[in-house]
Amino acid sequence: MGEAKKHEAAQALEVRVGRGTPELLALEKHWRALAASLSKPALIHDFDWQWSYLDHLSSDPESIVYISFFANDQAVAIFPLSRVRRSVGRLRLWLWELPKHPHLVLGDMLVAQEWSRSDLIRRLLQTLDERLDLPWDGLHFHNMLEDSMARHLLLSESPALVHLEKTGQSMYFQCGNLETALANCSKRFKQNLRRQSRKLAQQGTVSLTLARQGTELDAAFTEFLRLESSGWKGRNGKASAIACHPRLLGFYRELKDRFAANNACLIALQKLNGIAIAAQLCFLSGSTLYIQKIAYDEAWKAEAPGNQLLLKVLEHACDNPAISHVSLITGPAWAVGRWNPESCEVWEAYVFKNNLRGLGALTMRRIKTRLWEPGKMLWKRVRGRLKSGEASTA
Repeated sequence: MGEAKKHEAAQALEVRVGRGTPELLALEKHWRALAASLSKPALIHDFDWQWSYLDHLSSDPESIVYISFFANDQAVAIFPLSRVRRSVGRLRLWLWELPKHPHLVLGDMLVAQEWSRSDLIRRLLQTLDERLDLPWDGLHFHNMLEDSMARHLLLSESPALVHLEKTGQSMYFQCGNLETALANCSKRFKQNLRRQSRKLAQQGTVSLTLARQGTELDAAFTEFLRLESSGWKGRNGKASAIACHPRLLGFYRELKDRFAANNACLIALQKLNGIAIAAQLCFLSGSTLYIQKIAYDEAWKAEAPGNQLLLKVLEHACDNPAISHVSLITGPAWAVGRWNPESCEVWEAYVFKNNLRGLGALTMRRIKTRLWEPGKMLWKRVRGRLKSGEASTA
């Protein structure tokens, strides 16, 4: 479809706007159909993921607006947006942003493949102005993978008031076979894994549980929660464990149940003498297995049960033709220098309104990205060299 025809088709789309739980329920069949049509669906695209977030983590579910675009009664794009007050530079702005929470690590919207390079963002801005009687200064899309729908749309339209910047990385393993998955591991790290495995085996019987269904999955979930709250995350530490927060517990329990209904939840346990000492809570979306949460018994830290369990999960994934990738979702420091997985960039984007506040915020973001941040990095390098010079002459 040519650019002119795409623009004409986008203008002819039916736009639907609704809020909260009733609208998400009304969109369920359209959401599932659209997600199923994607060539690379991600966890954030899954209806059950969105529903669990709305049901448990959103502080105000009815404030979330769903703006949907339909062609011939089929959804071609769904934008879940929440209006928030945030500081951009020294300005306090009203922003429409994707649902955001520390346990929603990645962000994206749903867009059909054939519409991923159309002018939907412009239609979205127009809808926010015409259909919602609320002041706003911009859009905020956070934690987008480099191949996300949100980033494709922004790159295809390139509106003048868009600001894009890299914010991190997301790591993953390719699972054609175990050799491919471990291609970037150092020889020394593999030797350490074998040594730690032998050391653990000397303490008793080591076994693996891969729970997917029924009472076995429920029991594994209980073990995962116990392990996650047993150390510094528990009530005697920072109290950040899932079991310490009823809403988080409800979120993960509902995710477990909903994904298990499609055989898409996996809890892996590494056991010693029948007692779990490491656990991973995983969800399958498309052909990617996402390791959402990890936990281990710190009493066995020297034997690295978490690393040994990850190796077992990778072996399982490589033996399963339905799994092409294992995602760590973020770019965890513990994986660098050891596992060294493949990685893709994570991006953040602002689309500012063409008004005084929007132009001011855009200018501040660009100054920070092009001058302030590079300046800080340069100063860190210079200061490091000065310190090393002082140390060498001491």
